Amino acid sequence: MRKGNGNSVYFILLLLTSVIIGTILGKAFSGMLPILNYGEAIGFGPATLDLSIFSLTFGFSANLTVAGIIGILIAIIAYRKL
Repeated sequence: MRKGNGNSVYFILLLLTSVIIGTILGKAFSGMLPILNYGEAIGFGPATLDLSIFSLTFGFSANLTVAGIIGILIAIIAYRKL
């Protein structure tokens, strides 16, 4: 695979897709394997910047589960194989 900026964009898209698919599969199979749905929420609450003319609010939150971590590991392995 060629090196460059497009390569890193592909890697980020692969990671995001694998986390989403891993989380969906974790919720689908949580009845049989409840450990797949175990996870922690990370992030920070909303921070507001009020400039009288307009107001900006920033925040970030993510729920990382065991299934999502498995998805990340699979994505890294798949990326290295390409």
